Amino acid sequence: MSKQNKIFLIIAIAIVAVGFIFITRNNQTTQNNQTAKPVDQTDHVWGNPNAPVAMIVYSDFECPFCVKFSETMKQVEENFKDKVAITFRHYPLAGHPDAEKAAEASECAAEQGKFWEMHDKLFADNQAGRLSEEQFKQDAIDLGLNQEQFNQCLTGGKYKDKISQQKAEGDKAGATGTPTIFVNNNIYPGAYPFEDFISPDGRSNKGMKSIISELLK
Repeated sequence: MSKQNKIFLIIAIAIVAVGFIFITRNNQTTQNNQTAKPVDQTDHVWGNPNAPVAMIVYSDFECPFCVKFSETMKQVEENFKDKVAITFRHYPLAGHPDAEKAAEASECAAEQGKFWEMHDKLFADNQAGRLSEEQFKQDAIDLGLNQEQFNQCLTGGKYKDKISQQKAEGDKAGATGTPTIFVNNNIYPGAYPFEDFISPDGRSNKGMKSIISELLK
């Protein structure tokens, strides 16, 4: 293994470890008065809106932990299908310079019926290290969106206020970082994997599979 590859491997391991530490420090779920705002017509929901399990995810397209949790979301979709409704909300962090514009790009795609497709594109951009306004415009072309409409929406900041409002609502609900997940009003801070896992301090933790399965009993 080259010296450069070793450095990349160390960085990747460090990111995963920090994510698990974030989870285990906050894995005392709560059913408190700080619940997420109820889902309404402005939200983007995957699945059956009347599903017995409702997941609300406050996320940031530039966050490496959110990339990991997007993989968990796909596993939830594949394994639980219409038993879970997943709602995505914006929580762009101040230290991520491209996060807010990426969120705007997803909303501009949503007005042309392609929110979830752009959602996947943006996380792929994150992984490839190519988040930028020009890349978002290219993503819109790749998705077959009306280019002029998308570009005007993105450049004009049409959805900036909506994103700021969702961030403020997340703060009020108890989010302090990304991702922050609410499952039937229980809050789970951190990039929970699908399967159960062992944290760096040796403790056993439930993954999203177990959390959701218990709610469906």
